[in-house]
Amino acid sequence: MSETTVETSTPRRTVSKWHLAIAGVIVLGVAAAFFAGYLPRRHARAKVTAATPAAPVAPKVAVVKAVAVDAGRLLSLPASLVANQQTQVYARASGYVSRWLVDIGSRVQKGELLVQLDTPELDKQLAQAKASLSQTVAALAQARANREYAYITAGREAQLYAKQLISAQENDQARTQAAVWDANVNAARANVKAQQASVGQLEQLVSFGRVYAPFAGTITRRLVDVGTLVNAGAGSNAAALFEIVSADPMLAYVDVPQTFAPSVRVGAQAKISLKNYPGRAFVGKVARTAGALDAASRTLRTEVDLPNPRGELLAGMYVDVSLDVAVSHQVVRVPSSAIISDARGVHVGVVDGSGKVKLVAVTPGLDNGSTIDVVAGLSGGEQVLSAPPSDVADGMQVQPVSPG
Repeated sequence: MSETTVETSTPRRTVSKWHLAIAGVIVLGVAAAFFAGYLPRRHARAKVTAATPAAPVAPKVAVVKAVAVDAGRLLSLPASLVANQQTQVYARASGYVSRWLVDIGSRVQKGELLVQLDTPELDKQLAQAKASLSQTVAALAQARANREYAYITAGREAQLYAKQLISAQENDQARTQAAVWDANVNAARANVKAQQASVGQLEQLVSFGRVYAPFAGTITRRLVDVGTLVNAGAGSNAAALFEIVSADPMLAYVDVPQTFAPSVRVGAQAKISLKNYPGRAFVGKVARTAGALDAASRTLRTEVDLPNPRGELLAGMYVDVSLDVAVSHQVVRVPSSAIISDARGVHVGVVDGSGKVKLVAVTPGLDNGSTIDVVAGLSGGEQVLSAPPSDVADGMQVQPVSPG
């Protein structure tokens, strides 16, 4: 029985190994065929994917709603205070400063003495002119005496001629001599007048050695000291002695935008505020306007007069001037950052329902700081870019995001 068992088990092991070998070959063949077909297709698909550009993603942008508002309002504009009168004081006579009587900050009245000069050259010229005047006065007296003598002589000669005791020539000579002395007296009188005018001119120049305040105000600069040489006039060789300003009233010049210019009225009240006096408003009035817009800025230069009896306001102070103004239509308010100003003009980016940007030309009005009033171009309700990107353009696709 044992021999029969050995003979029947050997063929079964051989058959099993044969079947496994055939199955392995089949599996390898299938795998080879799979990879031979899949890998080329995958490689080709990767090439196509790499060559195909990815679809652009629209950028997200913040948008706000443009709001239509009533244009009638209190318009606040920046300005600097200017003195009502301001001038530099020059000397009309040349000389040396002998004394000065006022200094920086001094309050002076019109006609008050500011400085006194020594004018030695003018003093000498005046003394010489007076001496010359005395000479011409003496010459006039002499000419009058000679004229009187000539008339007496002419009268005597006429009597002698009437008695035919002298010739006609002698009589004519006496009368002519009297006429000559008439002319001499007239010439001497003219010389006296001319010399008197010269003396008066020099006396006036000498009086200019005393320099007076041209108007009531405050001395803001003193530019001389005792002994300073002063040249007459205000030319290139002359130096100012003082600077004086009149600070009551003070003036503020503001440039009103064209939109509000027609509503500015002379005599209207204006309120002035400044950081030096928080919570306090100074009241002035519109004194005058330029009557025409500046061609470059399209603004109306307006002067506001501001009483300053206590001298609290100083020239050069930065202030805000508030005026009651209005326009005949509503304006649209948008953030100041929404304004696009470049070589193309002034625009606002408006986003439509499909997410496309349209650049709308606008006319800006009052700038309120964080917002700006648009007087033309928008009607209100538009979705505008609150902070347009630098590359914004017409037709640009965006994803509008409203503030939460």
